[in-house]
Amino acid sequence: MQLTSSSLHYCVMPLGLALFATCLILKSFKAVCATEGWNVMKKSHPMLEKELLESVIEAETRLMERMRKMKERKIYLQLYEAMETLVHMCRDGCRTIGPHDKVFKEVQAPCNYAACTALELLVCHFAGCKTRVPGGCIHCKRMWQLLELHSRLCADSDVCRVPLCRNFKQRTKKQSKKDDIKWRILVRNIFKNKSI
Repeated sequence: MQLTSSSLHYCVMPLGLALFATCLILKSFKAVCATEGWNVMKKSHPMLEKELLESVIEAETRLMERMRKMKERKIYLQLYEAMETLVHMCRDGCRTIGPHDKVFKEVQAPCNYAACTALELLVCHFAGCKTRVPGGCIHCKRMWQLLELHSRLCADSDVCRVPLCRNFKQRTKKQSKKDDIKWRILVRNIFKNKSI
């Protein structure tokens, strides 16, 4: 029997069906590899096996990259929320922390800021920590970083009620270019992910 172009058309799998089959294989690759059909395909179509393996690697790489970006975005959003909470605590006051002109009630309404409790604990630790050597306390170091990050996000340090905001703004002018670039990238990523 002679193959013509029209009979070849029926031998080739339509593109949509091929894509669908590839997606099914990628979804349950381990189970597919264990089948007799996979072993037969490996022997009869080694190039197809190579293409499928490349597709699996590519799909896993895309998934890992997507997960990395989601994790990164979550961290930037948490930092933004911590900055909002810090401003809230220093400007409005919350529970036990706030401006000196705020009178705290014994019973307060629940706070709308999710990070408030954790940040309150961090601020209380920071205020009473006896380990004052550089790098001596990881919690204090984290608080210093949050204060510096706030100063870089703050639009007007002159009226800001967050402690040390103005000091950190002035300190950034003396910082090395390398450190300044790192902080600028962090600030840009926080703003970019906040608006997504």
